[in-house]
Amino acid sequence: MHQLTNPHALLPVAFHAAAAVLKNPLLAEEAGERAIHQLTLAILQGDTPRHPRAWLRMVARRSACALLRSDWGKTRTKQPEEMAAIQAPYRQSPGAGIDFVREHLHDELSPRQQAALTAAMSCNGTRAAARICGMAPRDFRRQLGAISRKARELLHTHRFGDGWRADGNTFHERETGNPAL
Repeated sequence: MHQLTNPHALLPVAFHAAAAVLKNPLLAEEAGERAIHQLTLAILQGDTPRHPRAWLRMVARRSACALLRSDWGKTRTKQPEEMAAIQAPYRQSPGAGIDFVREHLHDELSPRQQAALTAAMSCNGTRAAARICGMAPRDFRRQLGAISRKARELLHTHRFGDGWRADGNTFHERETGNPAL
């Protein structure tokens, strides 16, 4: 009866039942979540199954089959090389600040951090960049955090001029007609 008060405690049961049908763990997780959702709805409606584990396995398998029939099952996983070659059309080339950081920070980064920086600049997402470096996404994010700290320290000591911003004195002259003192 304890498991029926928290249906999410049965999520591993649903996942394993769906994984027996599906070979993709992401699709199996989705089918398991759908089965848990159905169990939660049944509990809320007062139709609590007599054997919740068996009921959940059956619903998870049916959800997995439904996913295979839908467009979800027709997706193809891209290889890291393919992901690295494809850039999003909205992505703009890095600005002068990134070039400055690459040039001046290169000596202070470990080889692992250099690989992470290169992957971060060439990939569209964290997961794809982590795959290219051979790191787990969590480790990749930690490396990026360390790189960011070093870059902030470097940029704190160097000031960039903003080409689009007018000098304060120029603004004063334009508004008042008098040159600044």
